[in-house]
Amino acid sequence: MNKRFDSYVLSALVCIVAVYAGNLLIISNHINEIQPTPYLDEIYHVPQAQEYCNGNFTYWDNRITTLPGLYLISVGVITPLSKWFGENFCETHHLRLTNAALSLSSFLVYVWLTKNIHQSSRECGTWKSIASALNLAIFPPLFFFSFLYYTDVAAAFLVFLMYGLHMRGNNIFAAIAGVAAVTVRQTSIVWVILVAVGCFDLGLQHLLLKAKERKRHTLSSWHQVQVILKNFFHLAPASRKFQIISQLIRKLFPYIIVGLIFVAFVVINDGLVVGDRAAHQATIHVPQLFYLFGLVTVFAAPHWIPFLLPFCKTCLKKWFLILITMGLVGLVIRYNTLVHPYLLADNRHYTFYIWKRVFEYQPWGRYVVIPLYLFGAFATFRTMSTAKSFIFAFAFVICCFVALVPQRLLEIRYFLIPFLFVRLHIPPRSWISLFVEFAIYFAVNAATIYLFITRPFFWADSPLPQRFMW
Repeated sequence: MNKRFDSYVLSALVCIVAVYAGNLLIISNHINEIQPTPYLDEIYHVPQAQEYCNGNFTYWDNRITTLPGLYLISVGVITPLSKWFGENFCETHHLRLTNAALSLSSFLVYVWLTKNIHQSSRECGTWKSIASALNLAIFPPLFFFSFLYYTDVAAAFLVFLMYGLHMRGNNIFAAIAGVAAVTVRQTSIVWVILVAVGCFDLGLQHLLLKAKERKRHTLSSWHQVQVILKNFFHLAPASRKFQIISQLIRKLFPYIIVGLIFVAFVVINDGLVVGDRAAHQATIHVPQLFYLFGLVTVFAAPHWIPFLLPFCKTCLKKWFLILITMGLVGLVIRYNTLVHPYLLADNRHYTFYIWKRVFEYQPWGRYVVIPLYLFGAFATFRTMSTAKSFIFAFAFVICCFVALVPQRLLEIRYFLIPFLFVRLHIPPRSWISLFVEFAIYFAVNAATIYLFITRPFFWADSPLPQRFMW
C-alpha cells in the first residue's frame, strides 16, 4: 500500500513539474517576444555574461555590484550546449532561461525542505507539502524574476539548497552551497550565518538535552535555553565540556571556513560591494525591518489568521508594553524613514506606487500600518520559534536586521529570502489556506505578467518602452 501510494505521489509530482516547466517556457517565450533586448538591470548582467561566454573572464562592468556567480552558472550550462549544438545560446533569451531552470529546481528544493521541516506534524502530509512548495515557487515577486536575468532566483535557490543540505546533516556540502550563494549575492553570507546558528542550536540540543527533555520542553520556549545552559555549566567533568565544545566546532567548521573566506574577500576588496559603490552605500534604515514584517503578513495572511486571537490577547494582557512599543516604532518611522532618490524617480517599480499611495498619500499613512508591523513581528517570531527553536528565531530576526537595515532603498527583492524562510516554517495544515494562498499568488502573477507584457509606457526622454515590474 505504501509503495503504491509513493508511486502515486511520485507520478503526481512529475506531472506538476512538467506543467510548471511548461508554464515557465510559455511565459518566458511571450516575454522574450515583446522584450527581446535586455531590460533595466539586464543591460549590465547580460553583456557581462556574454563576455564570460566568449572566454573573457578579465572583463568587468564596474556598474555591477554583485559577484559573478550567476554568470558562471550560465556559462557552465550554456557553453557546453553551444558547443554541442554548434549554435550560440549565450543571448538574452537563453540567459533568462537560466533562471527559469533554477525556478523549477527551487520548487523541488521546497518540496524537500517542507517535508523535512514538518515531518513530525501529522497534519502536514505529503500532498500538502507539495502544494505548499508549489505556492512557495510561485511567490509573486520571486516568480516574476524567473523570466529576467537577475540574481534573485539563483541566490534563493542556493541559499535553500544550503539549508536543505544542513537539515540532512551534510554540513560540508551545505557550506559549499553557501559559498556559491555568496558568489551570486554577497548578502547571502547572512543566511550562511543563520544556517550555522541552526547547526549550533541543533548540536546543543542533542548534546545537552536528554531525549525526554527534548520532548518535554517545547523548542519555542526560553526555558529550553535555560535548561541547555544549566546542563552545560553543571556537567561535572571538565573533559565532558571540552568534548561538547570540540564536537560543536567540528560541526561548525565548514561554516567557519566560509566566514573566513568572506572576511578575506572584504579585506582584499576593501568593502562588501564590488563595482559601483556610490549607489550602494551602507546606512541605518530600521524601517526596512518593519516593511519586511508588513510584506510577510500580507503574503502569509491565509496561514496566519489563527494568530489573530493570540495576538489580540497578548495586546490586551500587555497593553502598556504594546503602547510603548507602538510609540517607539512611530518615533523610528518619524526620524529614521529614508527615501532613496531611485524610489521617487523610477515609476517602473511597484514600490514607487506603494510609496506614493500608501506612505505619502496622507501624513498619517506611514503610521496607520504600525499594528500590521507588530502583528507581523509577533507571527514571524511565533512561527520560527515553534518550527525550530527560540535561539533560531532570535538569530533569524538579527540576520534580517543585518541584511536589511543597511539598505537605504526600499526594494521588494531584498525581502524575498527572509519571506521564504518564514513561509517554509509555516506548517501546511489547512487545504483551505493553501488554496486561498495559491489563488492569490496566481492572480497577482497573472496581473503582473499581463501588465509587463501588454501595458508598456514611454518616458519623454527615451524612445524605449518602459514596463511595470516588481
